[in-house]
Amino acid sequence: MAKDKKEIKKDILNLFRTLQNEDGDVLPPELLESDYFKHLNWEEKRLYQNAVNDLISKGLVENVRGSVLRLKLTEKGADLIY
Repeated sequence: MAKDKKEIKKDILNLFRTLQNEDGDVLPPELLESDYFKHLNWEEKRLYQNAVNDLISKGLVENVRGSVLRLKLTEKGADLIY
């Protein structure tokens, strides 16, 4: 069964829960893109960017500028998941 956008957003936030670093909770690009994204089916991959944009627009994560997508958990996002 394919994941919907809400499930993809939950998955992304759950990735932050797995981090054990004190460095501002930034998801490493290889974790987000290589380990998570590559396991999505075609339909889920289409929803992925919309899910990321929703998390950003709600202020739960922010995009750390760079050549690849790196998401940083905001204080609002941390309050939600911890």
